[in-house]
Amino acid sequence: MIEIPFQILLALGTAFAFATSSVLVRFGVERSEPIAALFVTVTVNVVVLWAVSLVLYDVTIDIWAWRYFILAGMFAPVLGRLCNYVGLRRVGVNLTVPISNSNPLVSVVLAVLLFGETLSPRGQAGAFAAIAGGILLTSANRDEADGIGVRYRDLLFPVTGALIYGSVQLLRKAGMDLVPAPAVGAAVNLTTSWIVVIVFLVAVPSQRDRLLIPRDDLRYFALAGFASSVGLICLYAALLSGTVVVVTPILNASPLFALVLTYAFLRDREPFSTQVLAGTTLVVAGVGLLTTVP
Repeated sequence: MIEIPFQILLALGTAFAFATSSVLVRFGVERSEPIAALFVTVTVNVVVLWAVSLVLYDVTIDIWAWRYFILAGMFAPVLGRLCNYVGLRRVGVNLTVPISNSNPLVSVVLAVLLFGETLSPRGQAGAFAAIAGGILLTSANRDEADGIGVRYRDLLFPVTGALIYGSVQLLRKAGMDLVPAPAVGAAVNLTTSWIVVIVFLVAVPSQRDRLLIPRDDLRYFALAGFASSVGLICLYAALLSGTVVVVTPILNASPLFALVLTYAFLRDREPFSTQVLAGTTLVVAGVGLLTTVP
């Protein structure tokens, strides 16, 4: 009997959890608003991550050490996730997830431009593959392939989500050097985003009506928040117990799990053209190369 290393199981769990979260949100936003999905999922994230952090770590409040996670939380996940949820509603899981998952490409480009870092031939191949996959996905004609209409400007939402996540990742990376417990950093990051959402809802009272959620959709969003929380916990556990070179490519397999889940539960509402499948595969492979370059 073949035994799978524990860190690989954790990485697979992360990819599956994030894909599951996206599919659950997709069900809910067919009737409810993306801002409602954002509020519920972030709230669940905050509760779960702080519970885990307080149980596992001796948490000491240190605003200065947390500063990068706080700054990052003003933009992601709050804005990045909202863009993705709007994308899930308008163009579906199979286009939103792989496009958003290409966010490491943004991080690499910014690192090259701002910090003078260089890419090895392997990294350049990864960047080329991710870009090619993104082009295939954003140019996929869903009308012909699947009979599902889409306005191409709606693809700007997952693209913007990728840009936000990729940019903020540099702040999180800096924060990791100051916060020894990654789960605590994630909790601080999510708490900041939750506060941003609350401030927005207080400042714009008209948006509060969008929080009216049917019971079934509330269940979807709560489960999505729990799934993404489990994904974050598995992510940090995988990175702590395994090597980045082994773990990261598996983490980036989330779009492939999303394809399997949407084929099982949303087959009549999601695109499955050859172009979409090829684009997703290229993005996953390209990001895997980019994020494991020595």
